[in-house]
Amino acid sequence: MSGPRRAAGANTPLSALPQPFQKALTRRAVIQSPKSAAPVPRSTGAALKDWQRRSEEARLILLAEVDRLQLSLGVTARQAILALESLVKAGSLPEHLAAAVPLANMRKGGEAGGRTLSARSLYRWLGDRKAGTLAPVAPDEAPIPEWAPIFLGLYSRPTKPDITEVLNDLWPENTPKPPIGRVRRFLAKLDTISRHAGRMGPRALKAMKAYRARDVSELWPGAVFIGDGHTHKQEVAHPIHGQPFRPEITSFLDVYTRRWVGWSAALAENTWAVADALLHAVSTTTACDILYYDNGSGAKNKAWDDDVTGLAARLGMTKMHSAPWSSQSRGIIERFHRTVLHRVARRGETYVGARMDDEARKKAYKITRKDIKASGTSRLLPSWAEFIAEIDAEMLRYNDTPQGGLPKIRDPQTGAKRHQTPNEAWAEAVAAGWTPDPLPLDEARQMFRPRVERTTRRSLVEWIGNQYYAPELELLHGEKVVIAYDLHDAERVAVYRPDGRYVTEAIWNGHKSSYVPVSFAQAALEARVEGKIKRLEGHADTARAELTPPALDLQPVVLLPQVAEIHAGLVAEFTAEAVPVHAESLPLAAPAVPAAPAVPATESERYALWCDVDSRLSRGVEVGEFLNRWHQRYRASREWAGQARFQQLQTA
Repeated sequence: MSGPRRAAGANTPLSALPQPFQKALTRRAVIQSPKSAAPVPRSTGAALKDWQRRSEEARLILLAEVDRLQLSLGVTARQAILALESLVKAGSLPEHLAAAVPLANMRKGGEAGGRTLSARSLYRWLGDRKAGTLAPVAPDEAPIPEWAPIFLGLYSRPTKPDITEVLNDLWPENTPKPPIGRVRRFLAKLDTISRHAGRMGPRALKAMKAYRARDVSELWPGAVFIGDGHTHKQEVAHPIHGQPFRPEITSFLDVYTRRWVGWSAALAENTWAVADALLHAVSTTTACDILYYDNGSGAKNKAWDDDVTGLAARLGMTKMHSAPWSSQSRGIIERFHRTVLHRVARRGETYVGARMDDEARKKAYKITRKDIKASGTSRLLPSWAEFIAEIDAEMLRYNDTPQGGLPKIRDPQTGAKRHQTPNEAWAEAVAAGWTPDPLPLDEARQMFRPRVERTTRRSLVEWIGNQYYAPELELLHGEKVVIAYDLHDAERVAVYRPDGRYVTEAIWNGHKSSYVPVSFAQAALEARVEGKIKRLEGHADTARAELTPPALDLQPVVLLPQVAEIHAGLVAEFTAEAVPVHAESLPLAAPAVPAAPAVPATESERYALWCDVDSRLSRGVEVGEFLNRWHQRYRASREWAGQARFQQLQTA
């Protein structure tokens, strides 16, 4: 038994002693109270603020001391409370209990409470504990001020005006203006999303909102290939004309192993650049079940999605797209661009990314343009072959580099813990029983050939101005067929029935087409170049217009009747008195040679002139020797073929 109980006698209860003795022994027990006399329950209020929780815990400590006195001494709650109150007034409360008093008395809003403790407060806290509401009540939230909607309507603009601009420049007249301090306090109470809504677009706000991390532990290699296009942050030499440009790299990663499975480089991100990257992936690693790509047109079009001719249907895979402005859902490939492809670009002197020094960027720009103008090449620009070799080497290096998204293992050589490499994760899946299923390259090339539907006519199918012939097509006259063509070889196309059955291979026949067959890639290139030239010509016309001052808006001159009459007489007199010149009095001169017609400067105008001359010749109209020869030469030129195909595509 404790000291106070022994003082009363081994079998004598405290309540049997005189009242002064009971008070003295109770106060002595409080003074000797151990710091951990009784476990204090923790607050479980999820909606409590910190100051409310601290105050509630302090009240629980004081009430726990009241409970301890009742259990150990057998006193009543009133006696224990009065003992605590008297010790507080005398300043004799144990240190750990005295420290709890101001916290227990904390006022609304978290203001520090007094160091006194009344019996009335302890009685109230006992009742609150029974009711389960021991924490102090927080003050009510201030109502939304009347001026808040007006202020937010002016503040929530993409121009991001500050508070001073809103109040001084934008605030409507005859409307009460709030003090700037109140406005600042109001904004501070708003959540981050509400505070930036309107000042930032949905895409930027999404970076502040919650996201859901995706677990890949239940997947397998080839379950999901994720891909995206990326404009390289380095200038390289164009493979055709050698000018500086930034190629478009399309990459695919395996989500489960983070392995870089395929890539392709093109002049711009388009359908067939994506297809070429996927061809590289499925022919060198394994076929995929789900293809995950962004919402752009590179993999969201008829060439991919058509039920008959689409690449997704032919490969038997499911294609998924991320929602617009959801780069977070493609975090794997976006991070790959930042940490891998950006690093490759930074190795070169023609790096143009955000981390490049402006002065160095301008210097490299001037050197490359000067070199190109002088010799057609530049010592700073990597060639197309060097660029391709560097990306291939980086792909091998990346797949043997530990990746943070993969599990940790112990390095077999150093014994240190590190993350797996993509190749190790791939090999681990193979060892666990998974088998890669790559497409044979020949089969993959056939499957990845673009396909279009066409109607047969007398054993012929037509595509971009070329006609392809096969005798087997005679029995399919007037029927729909599917042709598969090679992007770079226009000599032949494969013909299939709509259900996928192979029919034959049709060979190019140019008796009603170009003198040479034109591939789809060449036709697209020429159409793109023609559009680029037209845009440049438009800029040139705009620049020339700046040299010509605008015409003055002059008013017509009105002659008085008398002046007009005199003017007419002078003109008639001058005409009548003109002295005739005799031919024999003139010196001999060479006969005049008619000037040759001027050929237009642009391709579209030259083609239009050729069409006009061709029409006149077909009607038997004489056009002259110069136009006749030009008509024949231009008909055999590559420019004429490109313009003719362009017109056919325009009218198709």
